[in-house]
Amino acid sequence: PEGFNILTCIGGYGHGIMQLTNLGIELAYDPGVMVSYSGRLVRHGVQVAEGDRIVWAWFMRDSVHNYA
Repeated sequence: PEGFNILTCIGGYGHGIMQLTNLGIELAYDPGVMVSYSGRLVRHGVQVAEGDRIVWAWFMRDSVHNYA
């Protein structure tokens, strides 16, 4: 799927919230969650009160793989 981002979050933190700001949606963003959205169309933000986390991001665009 062209233009989609996939985020996977792990870590030792409590409850997190992902906000899809221009859609007015809030999602639970707890450890182990995987979220896919159109990075071209949707702005996002994440709130985590305390703890540590790592996010793996996959960018599903052919242009990411062009090095020249």
